[in-house]
Amino acid sequence: MTELIDAVAVEEDVPAGAAPGQPRALGRARAQRLLVTLLGDYWQTGREPLPSAGLVRVLEAFGIAPANARATLSRLTQRGMLVRFKHGRRTSYAPSDHTMRLLRRGGERIFALDDGEDWDGTWTLIAFSLPVDDGDLRRLLRARLRWLTFWPVYDGTWVTPHDRVDAVREQLSELEITDAMVLRSRDVELLPDGLARLRQAWQLDVLADAYQTYLHRYQPLHERARTGAVAPDEALVQRTELVDDWRRLVRDDPDLPATFLPDGFPRSRARQVFLATYAALARPAADRFEQFVRGDG
Repeated sequence: MTELIDAVAVEEDVPAGAAPGQPRALGRARAQRLLVTLLGDYWQTGREPLPSAGLVRVLEAFGIAPANARATLSRLTQRGMLVRFKHGRRTSYAPSDHTMRLLRRGGERIFALDDGEDWDGTWTLIAFSLPVDDGDLRRLLRARLRWLTFWPVYDGTWVTPHDRVDAVREQLSELEITDAMVLRSRDVELLPDGLARLRQAWQLDVLADAYQTYLHRYQPLHERARTGAVAPDEALVQRTELVDDWRRLVRDDPDLPATFLPDGFPRSRARQVFLATYAALARPAADRFEQFVRGDG
């Protein structure tokens, strides 16, 4: 669900990998984010728009009151994320083409399998200049660069050890930024202070703690899901929370090749738990989603 950080909500209400039992805010940002996550999982191209009453029932399963659920539908429609359809007194919704593009691009990052073992030493660099008084554009570009695994060496110079040339060009075009340079090279020398600057920005110790917290939260669910011991109602909620928490972890992860990671870094294990649990809960969660949408349960 790429760019949900800037396309769905400005604020984040719960840290990634929140500890078990930690209160989870039911603010509008989370409600919007969860609904888009649900559409990413259960919307199929060509299906009929989903009835508003069914979507309200789905969000109720997450503790979101009907009034707040209807407000969420309205806000996402106003923001161009949903398209509203009216047939007499019946109202229904479908994700917009823009939302589907975001979901496809995000899925490529969220469900990536590569763990950085085969890095060839090539970096992508972007250098850009933005008007000093355009703070919103600056924040938006930085958020999108971070999602693409760029991190700043200096204010207007960001690097990533991944091939992101086409992706960053697409983002610059969407944001109508023309004062920028993008290059890809293996001939990159990070002097000691420059490398130290990057390591400080990456905050790998903080990220490792976040992955450990994620494992602590979802390892028990993983064990139960493998044996089919998760009821459909719980499967729907937990699978969506699983993805939502993972998305926020991915947002803060520079996705570094293994050569930059300390021994025992828990990302690989956390990714295995995420992917396996997500797959194990697919059938009961999808069945429950369809029941809610149809009004069967």
